[in-house]
Amino acid sequence: MFAIRIDRHGGPEVLQRVSLPAPVAGPDQVTVRVSHVGLNHLDLWVRRGVPGHRFPLPLVPGSDVVGHCVELDAPVALHPGFGCMGCAACLSGRHDLCRSYMIRGERCDGGMAELVVVPRAQVLPLPPGLAPEQAAALPLALLTAWHMLRTRARARPGDRVVVQAGASGVGSLAIQVARLCGARVAATASTPDKRAACLRLGADQAWSYEEAADAARAWTDKAGVDIVVDHVGAATWPLSQRLLRWGGTYVSCGATTGHQLALDMRAVFFKQLSILGSTMGGMGEMFDAWQAVSDGAIQPVLDRVLPMSELGQAHALLEDRALIGKVVMAQDLAS
Repeated sequence: MFAIRIDRHGGPEVLQRVSLPAPVAGPDQVTVRVSHVGLNHLDLWVRRGVPGHRFPLPLVPGSDVVGHCVELDAPVALHPGFGCMGCAACLSGRHDLCRSYMIRGERCDGGMAELVVVPRAQVLPLPPGLAPEQAAALPLALLTAWHMLRTRARARPGDRVVVQAGASGVGSLAIQVARLCGARVAATASTPDKRAACLRLGADQAWSYEEAADAARAWTDKAGVDIVVDHVGAATWPLSQRLLRWGGTYVSCGATTGHQLALDMRAVFFKQLSILGSTMGGMGEMFDAWQAVSDGAIQPVLDRVLPMSELGQAHALLEDRALIGKVVMAQDLAS
């Protein structure tokens, strides 16, 4: 079979089309003919490399995998992350705390290939009426947003939530998850088109980064917001800290603009802020989030679909922040 593989870190040129032996399903495993794979910022980090972190190269990238399950004769998506299934964390449902937790396409081979073989327990049936390219825009970002808001920040009805970079993959789903929790939502975004998209997704307010501080004061009658959801990092941290009310919660799943923050601890302890980290989520959470998709409460936000052979161009779009929602790759490696 054909696949795209990263043998060394670098620019788009390291995304090489290679021929690999076709995988064979063993006991309790299934074979999936991949049709679509969604992209995430994680794909950029895997390709570029991260100082101090070792990726198991060579590696087939791609976390959000959708295709046709041969054994079930049905369209499926795959869990984007999973634990060892035997440790105390996994047995308690907190797979995300498993020391052996794996993200597909980051610690093990992902879906940028013609075929993948996975344990049957990692299969998610596609909801009726959901197109495969739409499904591929969901799993990793949806699980991330779900875990951030429901498990870590514990968003409640009436909370005021600000989602930084609300038109991004995670941001667009965080808006919807916050609304599902009963919260009122404001989002930041860099362009009028992106702010309009945030409003269409259910945000009550959508602000530029420059106007957000004053707008939030007016929105909350100077009290500040309950929760800030962020994956941007260094560029938005000063604003996030300023937006929070006394006793407010900052929850982060990433730092796409840099991980070194200028933290004034006086603001943290005087305002009694909670600063929470969040990575992925448990498989039970993924099932719950997937049910919300089936119920129509969560909608994928798909910017465009490109052929898998144009993965380098798709990476450039992601790096340029030229997307509203997700870019999804369609299978064409065999052609």
